[in-house]
Amino acid sequence: MIRKVMFVGGAMISALVLGTSTAEAAGYLIKQGHDYAQYETTRDFAEVCDEEQDGNGVYAQYRQKIGFLTLRDNNGSKIGCGHATIPDVTSFRLCEDDAGDDSCTPWRIVR
Repeated sequence: MIRKVMFVGGAMISALVLGTSTAEAAGYLIKQGHDYAQYETTRDFAEVCDEEQDGNGVYAQYRQKIGFLTLRDNNGSKIGCGHATIPDVTSFRLCEDDAGDDSCTPWRIVR
């Protein structure tokens, strides 16, 4: 009987801890092939990463409450990504600098 109570209590504590940690993490990810862009609202962290060895550059466009910013992965598909702190992002998208018009994902809304 005591073991059952301890197990139920432990499960409830685990649920509370897990619920708290996932509620605090508000991250958004966009993928296009193997390339990706992401934004984390808790730290205003933005990142764009070129993961394809295709010769096409990758960049992300971040709309803010006031303004607009473009972030690039300047080293191509080499290790390392472009990252910055960008406050007040309302939406973003990922683009690939390919032949002709650039291929971009739809805008991803950030809440």
